[in-house]
Amino acid sequence: MSSTPNEKISALHEAQKKLFATSKTRPLMWRKQQLAKVVKFIDECSTQISDALTKDLGKTAFEGEVTEIEVTKLEALEAIENLDSWSATEYVSAPGALMPSFCEMRKEPRGVTLVIGPFNYPFSTGFGPAVSALAAGNTCIIKPSEMCPATDKMLRDLIPKYFDPEVLAVVSGAIPETTKLMELEWDMIFFTGSERVGKIIAGAAAKTLSPVILELGGKSPLIITKEMPELEAMANRIMWGKTINAGQTCVAPDYVLVQEENVEAVLEAFKTSLENMFGKTNEQIKNSTFSRNVSVDHTKRLISMIDDAKSNGGKIVTGGSEYGDAKAKYFPPTIIYNPGPKSKILTEEIFGCILPIIPYKTNGDAIRYINTMRGTPLALYVFTRIREHFDFFMDAVPSGGAVHNDVLLHFACSTIPFGGLGTSGYGSGHGKHGFDSFTHTRGVLSKPCKGIFEFGGIRYPPYDRYGGFSGPLFKFLVAKLPNIPVMYSTALYYSACTLGCVGTMYLALNYAGVEPREDAKASVNGLTKFIGELIVDLGKWIGGEGLARAMARQAAQTCRAA
Repeated sequence: MSSTPNEKISALHEAQKKLFATSKTRPLMWRKQQLAKVVKFIDECSTQISDALTKDLGKTAFEGEVTEIEVTKLEALEAIENLDSWSATEYVSAPGALMPSFCEMRKEPRGVTLVIGPFNYPFSTGFGPAVSALAAGNTCIIKPSEMCPATDKMLRDLIPKYFDPEVLAVVSGAIPETTKLMELEWDMIFFTGSERVGKIIAGAAAKTLSPVILELGGKSPLIITKEMPELEAMANRIMWGKTINAGQTCVAPDYVLVQEENVEAVLEAFKTSLENMFGKTNEQIKNSTFSRNVSVDHTKRLISMIDDAKSNGGKIVTGGSEYGDAKAKYFPPTIIYNPGPKSKILTEEIFGCILPIIPYKTNGDAIRYINTMRGTPLALYVFTRIREHFDFFMDAVPSGGAVHNDVLLHFACSTIPFGGLGTSGYGSGHGKHGFDSFTHTRGVLSKPCKGIFEFGGIRYPPYDRYGGFSGPLFKFLVAKLPNIPVMYSTALYYSACTLGCVGTMYLALNYAGVEPREDAKASVNGLTKFIGELIVDLGKWIGGEGLARAMARQAAQTCRAA
């Protein structure tokens, strides 16, 4: 695999900075054009993408299409369809003490972004976050995993045919190239990978104060209560979630807690499900629908984990290290019952087709077991017919996400955020939540600069007027006056500036002891006078006669200045 020279990395970064500075990426039309290119790229190159995934991970065309290619295309299509609403400015209420004022939240691009992809889903999680970055109006550089050379080469060869390098570019390489990338300043870094490398990325980003989203892993527990749902359907769902992509899925269940009454039935159902999907254990290596591990070393690691678990009291239910083939990067789906708590498969993230089964007595015991594990799970899975039991575990076990009576599917649901918590990461991706992660929400307040809205100048020294901070005016404005919804704030402003203007000035001049001209008196109709009286009466109600006269005097000065 060829690596990108450091000089080119710096040049790409600088080119993207210059493009972003022109504001070319801000218009929605430009963003939609880039997203349309994503769709075109996937449509025209799906075969090349699928072939690369097969070379790197042994994925079948169907699995690659479902878990990587189609989901990424759908992300782009969803962004195109919803970009107008996602990026729309939100108008929100303002504190009553600041009225009339208008508060809004503008959705703005962050700038130049970096996506560092993992090896397990090198297209959907390596290229997918770039879709969110482009939708949010950013430029992006992708660094694919060096452990997937075919996918890296495919992206490096094809991306330049669809995107200008100052918009979207690919950097190839390993640790030296990643180190160079992390020396640069970024407006957002999206990293997917292990906790160990995540710490390195976060530490390097801190040196340049570059914000980071970390999609990490962890030991995701799966609980089967005494009141479990239909056994066969449950077993098929769990075995599918554990074996897809050869178990190399960050949200795959890492261990299963089964209430004692159900252990025997669950073990038998798991074994039957695996045989129905892939055949007998000694035949599974021939099954073309089962993916392969990313490397020989990764396979050797799984073999050593099983040997360690057996030495710590674990009992093989199906599978086992003797059926593994490191050279072929194959390890069979393996279920092991009740290994000791010091086993590597219970202290490290497995990231492969090994599933420990642990019995428990009460739901409280299960919670205590999970919470003694190091770190925060990326996902929590609970299989039970009783919703209250699911809620019980939800309240007691923190996790990045959770699923009731299924596994993995929350990853495919773009309407909810996907991300970790604590040691399993921070920040969210997918759909609108990915768009939001690559977007800066800019708070803006606008206020008309007119003396009539000064409330007698209460915010200016001397502060002991109207009773100071303990006076009724300050207490009302700060403690009692509610937030004003934007529609009422707007109505207040235009009422004061139009309908109430003449009436207010008329009463203000009277309170200030200034006699208005006769033609001004004649111009005041009943409606405007009524509105003006209400405004001055409000001053009396808040702060007494003194405040009312002060507001009137300020209004009179404004009138004279006009």
